[in-house]
Amino acid sequence: MTYSLKDLAAQLQTGSQGARALVEDCLAAIDDPNGEGQRSFIEVYHDRARKEADAVDHARKQGWSLPAFAGIPLSIKDLFDEAGIVTRAGSKILQDAAPASSDATVLARLKAAGFIVIGRTNMTEFAFSGLGTNAHYGDARCPFERDPNDITKGRVAGGSSSGSAVSISDGMAPATIGSDTGGSTRAPAAFCGIVGLKPTTTRMPSDGIFPLSRSFDAAGPMANTVSCCAILDSLMAGGSGEDEPAFAVKGLRLALPKGYLFEDLDPHVASSFAAAIDRLSAAGADISDITLAEIEALRPSNNTKSIVAAEAYHLHQSNLEAGKGDQYDPLIAFRIQGGKDILASEYIEMFATRKRIWAAVQTAVRGYDALILPTSPALPPALSSLGDIQAKTTQNAKCLRNTAISNYLDRPTITIPCHPAGTGPVGVSLIGSRQHDRRLLAIAAASEPIIRG
Repeated sequence: MTYSLKDLAAQLQTGSQGARALVEDCLAAIDDPNGEGQRSFIEVYHDRARKEADAVDHARKQGWSLPAFAGIPLSIKDLFDEAGIVTRAGSKILQDAAPASSDATVLARLKAAGFIVIGRTNMTEFAFSGLGTNAHYGDARCPFERDPNDITKGRVAGGSSSGSAVSISDGMAPATIGSDTGGSTRAPAAFCGIVGLKPTTTRMPSDGIFPLSRSFDAAGPMANTVSCCAILDSLMAGGSGEDEPAFAVKGLRLALPKGYLFEDLDPHVASSFAAAIDRLSAAGADISDITLAEIEALRPSNNTKSIVAAEAYHLHQSNLEAGKGDQYDPLIAFRIQGGKDILASEYIEMFATRKRIWAAVQTAVRGYDALILPTSPALPPALSSLGDIQAKTTQNAKCLRNTAISNYLDRPTITIPCHPAGTGPVGVSLIGSRQHDRRLLAIAAASEPIIRG
């Protein structure tokens, strides 16, 4: 079932839909033995969600005032703190940690708006891979070419917010929240055929969210539509849950950053993206090719020596140096070790370089409303192609090649599906200007029906 937050809120308020019935629909999808629930969720709150839904239904029958989204189920990535719950961040090493003392601020805001947390979703351990695989809790699979009779056959859901994306694509929740450090909301959204938003890093409070890289992490929503993401973005940032009115597409100035971001595209990705560009152009958008020389020179994705690697290693240094690396997913331990030998001088210079590139790119794109490019150059990799760490590293680099640029530039970015129904999932990314997240959402709202075709 495809859920719309606006529609659900209206149905719940009028009584044509009940909160308990909605929760039961989501739990049934999670518990389906032929579905992905057991790999998409690390923990499911069956009893708690039902009790909260019953309380909402009772309050509505009594005519009591309720928040706008009271009774709508929400899944959350396993790195958001919840009071009384252990935040494991997809790991085993943290399973005996002390429970969180309070909710993460973004989660508290969503709960205050009436959302019912239905469970904690699976993820790449410590959020450090774009594949979405997890050696401890299983590999959630995207809907495309999934074999219900053999869990080893299928394609990755994308990471690190893998379970979150599948919870939306499979009707296990109408809304979800994840985090994005190099593409972790957008890669899974693209691979699962849904919408995902990476906000400007400072837009959302980061307290109560287990970090990967404090300089790059950004909590963001995933859902079925741009409108749903706009509502969640507003609430997470402290707003009242408003949608964003659509821009006019006619006259919209979009830039295609040609170069390595368009190299080696899967033929289906290339054709689906080209068709979306043709539709936007026919609708009146002004689309131009540009070259971002500084980005072409740096190619800031999956570099072994990076700000993200340095900050990740610092966070996990005590465990790794204490000989606990064998408790990590081998791919994640390998990637974290990449930050071990980064010098302080190199770390400082990386920030200086990043600021220079921010300024150069801002000058180059000043005349455009947004950049547009394929979210991923490839279809989601088959699980069978991930035989060893080298294979996983290669596939991970490819999955995140196009998403990492937004994190490096700290620009809000949204991915919208553009592939024909029944074919491999392809996303179109719109990249906005730093701190202009709502303007990007307005552009996306206008572009979405055209991009989808």
